[in-house]
Amino acid sequence: MIASSVCAQQKAGTFSITPKIGVTASNFSGDMPAIVNYVLMSQDNTEEPLRWISMSDGPVVEMGTVGFGESKNKFGFTAGVEAQYQFSKIIGLSLGVFYTQQGASYDTKGFSNTSKDGVKVAINDNLKINLNSITMPILANVYIWKGLAVKVGLQPELAVSKKTGGDVTISYQGPSISAVHSDVEGIRSFSLSVPVGVSYEYKNIVADLRYNIGVTDLRKDGDAGWGGNNSRSTSQNRTLSFTVGYKFEL
Repeated sequence: MIASSVCAQQKAGTFSITPKIGVTASNFSGDMPAIVNYVLMSQDNTEEPLRWISMSDGPVVEMGTVGFGESKNKFGFTAGVEAQYQFSKIIGLSLGVFYTQQGASYDTKGFSNTSKDGVKVAINDNLKINLNSITMPILANVYIWKGLAVKVGLQPELAVSKKTGGDVTISYQGPSISAVHSDVEGIRSFSLSVPVGVSYEYKNIVADLRYNIGVTDLRKDGDAGWGGNNSRSTSQNRTLSFTVGYKFEL
């Protein structure tokens, strides 16, 4: 039934290039906390009483960690290009390269906490883990009706930037410092996802809706790398993307 409904517009033996741009909604499965670490050093001048500084550079006054575990969707964008070879009227194989914003957001706006040692941590917006990646989807495209195709495949992902972002203010005995970005060391740079989706082509315009299901663990050391115990937790990428592109047949 599927074969009989295929439109002859998909020509066997053809090659095409499709630049695409779109939006993403991403999150993590499992437990991927957003962590704020602070180290307060003794005062060495009157202009900068508190500094972000390594513990080896001076005596530590106070240090601590604030963590948030429940994540929600973070929105971003994706842009790239896909090349496709059409083996038959039904089956095509595509390979793409995209820059994709992934990660998650955490409901931390308005959070305020003062430790027993007098360190106050205030967060003025939602913390975000910004995981910006080069994604390389390899997809089998099955055309089931005219320009309508379903697709599934494998997607290697290489994180080129891993940062926690947010407006965080830390104060101790009056003075305060603000932190905006910090690198996330506990997330792996390489991961794999399984993309599944659907696309529709009309007069060279291609609209594509895709859900990427992470299948490899992003966390390097389980809970041990996040200030927890040594039990093993896992977390994977989950990204929904919608793109629009223009198909050039070569």
